[in-house]
Amino acid sequence: ALFSMRVEAPLKLQPAHFSTQVALRTVSEALAKAACQILEIEPGELMAEYRPALTPGGTSGLEAEIFVYDTLPGGAGFSSQLPTRGLELYQQALKLMKTCPEDCDASCYRCLRSFKNKFEHTLLDRHVGAELLEYLLNGVQPEFNARRLSSSTELLCNDLKRQADSVLSFEPNATVQFDGKSITAPILARHGGTHYVIALSGPLTNDHPADPLIRELRESGSPITVIVENELLVRANLPAATRNVLSRLGG
Repeated sequence: ALFSMRVEAPLKLQPAHFSTQVALRTVSEALAKAACQILEIEPGELMAEYRPALTPGGTSGLEAEIFVYDTLPGGAGFSSQLPTRGLELYQQALKLMKTCPEDCDASCYRCLRSFKNKFEHTLLDRHVGAELLEYLLNGVQPEFNARRLSSSTELLCNDLKRQADSVLSFEPNATVQFDGKSITAPILARHGGTHYVIALSGPLTNDHPADPLIRELRESGSPITVIVENELLVRANLPAATRNVLSRLGG
């Protein structure tokens, strides 16, 4: 059973990008597990793989495909029952990702991990998968998990402070004024007399601040520069994320 997934900017499924691999690997595992539950068959009798769609949309990061298949030799025909139950399958997969009994930070054996996918455990992140599947089901850009954004922002801020010199300073949750409004900057950087707001994007919405007020600030013409880093990069490669931000600050 082949499932096509189409997105629109700011969501992107860029081929070979780490965030895309995490999203599609996670959704593949969730769909396979959900399919086994719906069809009431043993876990592992269905598996799933993904690829960029062989279309212009696939090349540009706007379309991907997931193929759910039987694992038994010759195929038992379970996967052929899925195309007519696509909505139910997506809803069950989303439920699996959003309701982990352990409320885990990314993935665990109570939600998505298994012995069979042990080599993909670092690519399984239920919050990233849920972001994609919620969009596919509802057609609107979902808000990425607030707890994860807060935790990753704290990680980045602390690392920036460790790397800072005497010219740079970083303040978490600072109040910023623009257009007569007060907003909370996740990280406020000061470099000489210049102020910067550092904010995170969701994994699949690169360079698109997760906070709509930060997006508004960036588009307002304010002299405060907004720097956006990807939440998943902060979690997966904090030194690289810190270097990216410092390079934008001239540090």
